[in-house]
Amino acid sequence: MKNRCFQVFLSIALFIGVSSVNAQKGWVTSVKVQKVVVTYGGGINVRVTPDLSGCVSQSGYGERYASVYPDHPGIDKIQSVLLAAYMSDKPVAIYLMDDTCKVGEVELGGR
Repeated sequence: MKNRCFQVFLSIALFIGVSSVNAQKGWVTSVKVQKVVVTYGGGINVRVTPDLSGCVSQSGYGERYASVYPDHPGIDKIQSVLLAAYMSDKPVAIYLMDDTCKVGEVELGGR
């Protein structure tokens, strides 16, 4: 019995420790904002938990950052939602426009 409980605990711990969301078009329904970066070119990069993977972020931030490009018509509003989520520790949902993690929409509170 103890051995079985340990196996279940270990499985859950491993799942939580390595959980990530692969980059693909569509909604990432509930993530927590960990970092918000304003890039030199005027765009925004955001890192969330669980981690994204396979992204192509602007300004070379790496595969774990989704990007809002400076030409997005709602960039200021998206930045406001991301900062509100970060400050309040509330989840957000992020709509990825493609498999490079280009952000199109966000929803405060998740989906």
